[in-house]
Amino acid sequence: MKAYNQKIIETPTYTEIYEYEAIITPKQKAKKIDIDSERRQELEWLYEDIGELDKRKKFDELSSQGQYDSLKRKQKYYKNKRFEIARLIDMNFDKQTKFLTLTFKENIQDIDDANNEFKKFIKRLNYQTYHTKKAKLKYLATWEKQQRGAIHYHIILFTFPYMPFEQLSEVWGHGFVTINKIDVDSIENRGRYVSKYFDKDLELKEHKKKAFFKSRNLKEPKVTKRLVNKPFDTSDQEIIYTSDYLVKRPIFFNDRDSGEKCMDFQESIVRYTKIKNNSA
Repeated sequence: MKAYNQKIIETPTYTEIYEYEAIITPKQKAKKIDIDSERRQELEWLYEDIGELDKRKKFDELSSQGQYDSLKRKQKYYKNKRFEIARLIDMNFDKQTKFLTLTFKENIQDIDDANNEFKKFIKRLNYQTYHTKKAKLKYLATWEKQQRGAIHYHIILFTFPYMPFEQLSEVWGHGFVTINKIDVDSIENRGRYVSKYFDKDLELKEHKKKAFFKSRNLKEPKVTKRLVNKPFDTSDQEIIYTSDYLVKRPIFFNDRDSGEKCMDFQESIVRYTKIKNNSA
């Protein structure tokens, strides 16, 4: 991947522009870099892939502070994931998009068991809908764990044809089912409206369990990364939001005296701009 200082993400409704003060270069792996504990802790807060630095300890092996930090990073990761979910919804939303909720009749509280049943349900639903084992179902899903411990699933089904409620309940086979067409007041609100369900009660989600599922056949937003000499031209554009924020990025280099690989942080400004597309 080439260096860049501008990233553009395009969906049918919006164009998002990230403009970086510092040029972004391809990420370098850092498996054998020796980093002091303070620097490591700071890096862990910034990046999810800290496992590249060394073999990550299991959650139960961490100190109390380490477990707290791990949970906070996970929550931050999923909150940021909400923007990705909103983009996927914008890319795939159509008149046949449905919102499905699955609830266990029994009070299932084990996430591994629940996720296993969910995956089997997706395969059954795919076969019942398309009469083939080839994965054609288009969906996004998340599980929710209530205070009492009960697990249920929220699923967005794209291009999903009509299926009788009784048949859908039989395909699930574990309890209650509700399915509704998604109605939003305007096209630009659909991503934000639906994605809020994926950001709900994150503090109740277990830190080491996958919280989101998606099919591989979803249309992805167009992402363009380029190196430019001037800002993105927003003249005659409907700007929804713009903001500057400070980021810290790790910089890896070889120490001249020792010859060892070292790391430091570089602060730089990122300008974010969100534009409503004229065709929306």
